Amino acid sequence: MRTISQYPDLADTPEYRQGIVLTIGNFDGVHQGHQILLNRLVQHARSMNKVPTVLTFDPHPLMVLSPDLPFRRIMSIEHKKEILEKLGIELLVVQPFTKILSHMTPDMFIKDVLISHFSPQTLVIGEGFRFGYQRTGSVDDFRRVMEPLHIEVESIPAVSDQAGRISSSRIRSLIAEGRVDQARSLLTRPFRLEGLVETGEKRGRALGFPTLNLYPAPDRILPPPGVYITRTWTSSRWHEGATYVGTKPTFTPLPRIVTETHLFDFSEDIYGTAIKVDFLERIRGEVAFSGPDKLIQEINNDLRLAKDYFRERRKEFCP
Repeated sequence: MRTISQYPDLADTPEYRQGIVLTIGNFDGVHQGHQILLNRLVQHARSMNKVPTVLTFDPHPLMVLSPDLPFRRIMSIEHKKEILEKLGIELLVVQPFTKILSHMTPDMFIKDVLISHFSPQTLVIGEGFRFGYQRTGSVDDFRRVMEPLHIEVESIPAVSDQAGRISSSRIRSLIAEGRVDQARSLLTRPFRLEGLVETGEKRGRALGFPTLNLYPAPDRILPPPGVYITRTWTSSRWHEGATYVGTKPTFTPLPRIVTETHLFDFSEDIYGTAIKVDFLERIRGEVAFSGPDKLIQEINNDLRLAKDYFRERRKEFCP
């Protein structure tokens, strides 16, 4: 998959000359509903020998239009790229979102952005997609402007399960409540945090439980403080383990949240290395223990529960 940083750079590309089948959206999480739309996009493009293309925006529009809201992303842009490529997307255009862009009327956006820069053969779009100034544009506007120009518009209905519509906001709520196992079901993969291993206080090592420390980016949603069963990718393979999220209230609380991951049977020094931590299930919430001995006892119990979990499900989570 090729990535282009903004749509004005598209005109001289081989993908543009071959012809584009386009969708638009933020696709935070690339969840079940997104996947149905994207699979249809890829299917349609391949049937026409055209290029399945995604136009997305970074930063997320809410981060620009409502900076005071506590909005947090489900996934990093790097993880999103990885998943889109696996789904068959061949061209990703990541357009910086600005207030100027947000003030375009629906007709301006369709004509001056989509038609002018993409000239799509077909637009595949979510039925509930809203765009343009104050989100006044809908699928009807795409059809009204594009179909007279012989650009097909195909709308994909929202996907629901027994609990309601599958959406990024619903998944954010599940993660924020610690229900990472339910979020995994809607995402079709575990919720993930990634970053470079940083040097910590080394208190875990002193207690007999060395950890890999990450300080998540401030724009990422986090599960609530507590202990989670996780699997972690280092440079070569997946490792089973458990992760603590919080500020370590048993000792002097940290000024910001840290994730500390303990891997079973792992002793490598990988400070400065990029890792990925997938959250599978919550064990417990955060507790301020009376002292190190009580904390060690509880950590041993956490790790026993994590090992039991993997013993029962190893084939599912650790290929």
